[in-house]
Amino acid sequence: MAFRFLKINSSRQRRGALRALSYSANGPSATQTTWQRAAVRVKNTETEKNNSYLELIRDTHDPSLHLKTIEEELQGSIGKALGKQGQKILLYVQLMHQEYQRYETLLQQAVAGDDIQHIRNELSKAALAYNEHRKQAIQARWELMVHRQAAGFIVNNHQHVMEHYPIAEALPIDYDDKEKSPKSENTRKEKKIQQFGDQLDWWQRVGRWK
Repeated sequence: MAFRFLKINSSRQRRGALRALSYSANGPSATQTTWQRAAVRVKNTETEKNNSYLELIRDTHDPSLHLKTIEEELQGSIGKALGKQGQKILLYVQLMHQEYQRYETLLQQAVAGDDIQHIRNELSKAALAYNEHRKQAIQARWELMVHRQAAGFIVNNHQHVMEHYPIAEALPIDYDDKEKSPKSENTRKEKKIQQFGDQLDWWQRVGRWK
């Protein structure tokens, strides 16, 4: 168990290091990709000696290799990290689906006239569990947006992630609530008006790859 924890922790540190190397002092470049900039810094062992992030990357990617080879390895590592983050979202969505199936079954039992009070309690538990998984899914999706932004996917990043990872609305905790069936974000009739932008919006507006 201890070995597994150390392995997971080390993997998270490497992903964090890759994200940290995604930015240079002058901001993103239109002519270089994230992995190209990172590869140059990884290979430059003379001027980049005491950088803890670089040392973590060098533990996996040999700085003595050809620059192009390091670029390809870093590109693969970044792609793998993004893939894992996507799987994390899908895991929480699957857990949401399981709780929703339980919620639907309980609703059918309520219609059949079974023990209503017991069913009310179970419905609340199912809704709470569903909403908690939904909260985690939304957090994981936001993290994916940040990771993709750090990797250089700036233009339409938010739109791409939202379209590929839709998350249904929350379930009502109270059984008497009129809305009992969650809707996908892609099928909402009313869109929320965002009055204030966030950092992701700013990056998309000023992205150099437009």
